[in-house]
Amino acid sequence: MTSCEICGKGKMVGRNIRHKHSGLWEKRASKTLRIFKPNLHHGKILLNGVVKSVKACASCLARYKAPHAVAKAVLQSK
Repeated sequence: MTSCEICGKGKMVGRNIRHKHSGLWEKRASKTLRIFKPNLHHGKILLNGVVKSVKACASCLARYKAPHAVAKAVLQSK
């Protein structure tokens, strides 16, 4: 699965354009297709009071991070 399980962010298609700026080159610059992939990570989130392990994009993981992971890090630092 190559999409975020929370927001559904997935692959997007764009173009690579060679940027050589001299004369009429910009009009005939080589253009190739490329794929932009989401920044997916495995992590645990708190969803409806239940901790679930999900594959989510980095922005969703930061937004829905499980609070026990933060508490565990505080205990280990003491």
